Amino acid sequence: MADNRRMMESAAAFPTDATPTASDAPARTLTEGMKDAVRQAYQRLQENTPGFSPRRAQRQMIGIASRALATSGGVAAIQAPTGVGKSLGYLSAGVPIALASQRKLVISTGTVALQSQLVDRDIPAFLKATGLDARVALAKGRTRYLCPRNALELHAGPGQASMFGDVPAEEGERLYDRPPTVLEIEAAGRLLEALSDRSWDGDLDDAPTPVSPALRGHITTPASGCAGRRCSHAAQCPVLRARQTVREAQIVVTNHALLLSSLTMGELENGQPLLAPPGEMLLVLDEAHHLPGVAIDQGAARIGLGEAARQVRRMEGLIASAYRTLDKDTIGRMLPGDVVELAARLAKALKAFRSELELAWTPDPSEREAVWRAPMGRLPDPWMPSVEALADDTRELYNWVHAAQQAASKGKPDEPLRERLLRTLGPVVEAMAQQDALWAGWRREDHEGQPPMARWIAMDRDGELHCHASPVSAAQVLRSLVWREVDAVVMTSATLAAGHDFRAFAAENGIPSHAEMVSLDSPFDLQRQAQLVVPRFPVPPDDREGHPREVARWLDRELDWGRGSMVLFTSRWKMEKVAELLPAARRASVLVQAHGNKSRMVAEHLERVAAGRGSVLFGLNSFGEGLDLPGEACTTVVITQVPFAVPTDPQTATLGEWLESRGHNPFNLIAVPQALRTLTQFAGRLIRTGEDTGRVVILDSRLLTRQYGQRILDALPPFERVIG
Repeated sequence: MADNRRMMESAAAFPTDATPTASDAPARTLTEGMKDAVRQAYQRLQENTPGFSPRRAQRQMIGIASRALATSGGVAAIQAPTGVGKSLGYLSAGVPIALASQRKLVISTGTVALQSQLVDRDIPAFLKATGLDARVALAKGRTRYLCPRNALELHAGPGQASMFGDVPAEEGERLYDRPPTVLEIEAAGRLLEALSDRSWDGDLDDAPTPVSPALRGHITTPASGCAGRRCSHAAQCPVLRARQTVREAQIVVTNHALLLSSLTMGELENGQPLLAPPGEMLLVLDEAHHLPGVAIDQGAARIGLGEAARQVRRMEGLIASAYRTLDKDTIGRMLPGDVVELAARLAKALKAFRSELELAWTPDPSEREAVWRAPMGRLPDPWMPSVEALADDTRELYNWVHAAQQAASKGKPDEPLRERLLRTLGPVVEAMAQQDALWAGWRREDHEGQPPMARWIAMDRDGELHCHASPVSAAQVLRSLVWREVDAVVMTSATLAAGHDFRAFAAENGIPSHAEMVSLDSPFDLQRQAQLVVPRFPVPPDDREGHPREVARWLDRELDWGRGSMVLFTSRWKMEKVAELLPAARRASVLVQAHGNKSRMVAEHLERVAAGRGSVLFGLNSFGEGLDLPGEACTTVVITQVPFAVPTDPQTATLGEWLESRGHNPFNLIAVPQALRTLTQFAGRLIRTGEDTGRVVILDSRLLTRQYGQRILDALPPFERVIG
């Protein structure tokens, strides 16, 4: 009864939208011809792939994905455990249907590793085996590519790096970047040389020399500052070449952030969408459990009040230079003096509002990052006059910057000052857009019946006050960008549902009610291959000193130190504390996740295991997902505690308040499903092949003592249970 009540609660907690995807094109359905094309592709895949073993779950996935992708407005969510072969499953459905219906298949993933795997291995192997002919491209953001013009300017030296040749030096300083170092200038030269001799294609992920984050900022250009084909360096531009490849491709692999950004911005290159028109897009969302977080980030805005004021103050030189370079009396119907006055007024208002906040809120000096959050997202009434004025002036200045950008973009390639103005305006446009989004989020009225926007202030270690606005649920964002626009969508991951219950996931993502949602069975004999062990642990995880001590004791006593193991933590402090508490002889076998190269650490672990020495990986959440350690490399996974999200997170806390105000239990609706999905990811590190064996151990006594414990245990993979 309790489970039924929770499912009903989950279904009713969030507003739903059953509206099918909108499209002006004729409605598509799954035809016999498409069915035959899918069958033939899968048959050839089996015949031409050495060692291929057909799996029932994979065939099920192909059928579900085919029904969704071949239907206008089709939506499917498929939970596919490790071993199903989900990449080949959605390729077997998606590629033949995309080719038959003259649609573009867009595959969006959550990690760079999977993107590379798809482009470099899975898709080429699939096309070769099936004999299907399709062009493939990887779509990345602009900051992944070298801007030849910016790199050339940087390498040419300080005399060429000013904002404009005819602007005094103090006005010509970059608005937001520190000056480049000598090493960065030399690195830019080496990159230009590699691009020029065609030994490198301009993709910074494969750069022939290390590229620091600071250097990347100097040698890339955002969309807002790019002159496109009007740029004098267009012929050598890696971005334009990459975009052309994407437009010509029939299969495009991208990431969730770029996908949502392209759908949000409607980014156009020569009048064409960056990826594909949404109404002509067959979309596969792999690693779809990452999508809600990315969607929330897409709708969020943040500014530092001090930095925002400095940005606006520094615009005086840019304003004068824009009118002079464009040879205009007015830009955006504003005279130069009016814009200078507006910028000065806004900078003063930002400084004054910071003082107003400091009088209203005194942060706790003991907190590493002090946070004040608006209850139910509602800001104090006395702040609103200042917020309204800031929103109005910011919007007016943003409109001017945008107008200046539009005017500069009409220049010709042989107008270097106009081109440089355009590129300089780029980061200014982005900064002002962020300020505009923040104040718009702070001033707007929340919609009745919808979760409110989270609004909060944080003070960093340097004393800077950061204002934040963020959606608390991905549902509304995804409804407007994906479900109502994209022709057909398939979502897949090993962890979408809580066990076999999709209600929380559907509510979180705003998935339309007509969607087909299926949890596939594992092809492995999980009950035979693995154990789930939950001992009666003597202390709970919230015992700050006692829990790390007992974890260290258990590891010392119970872990098989001669084989490969993984221990997963939810906090860096506890991970390092447990490592410190281990006996020295044990500590020598432990590799603790640091801030360095993850792949190097994993390689060392594999070398140790192969040499028969035994090795134990200590890792955080990033080690609990996507890491493939088959066989002896991982025979035990220890999860030190149930990975509940921090309840004080401003978005989670605001959503929780709203749900509670509507009579729902936020813990059951938010915390438990999220923790269960993460736990399932962690447990999935153990069994990677049909021959793997081992155990998953959870050192959290709450699973045996709290009401939610049995619910979580029941929803985990069907390993043999050793409880208590």
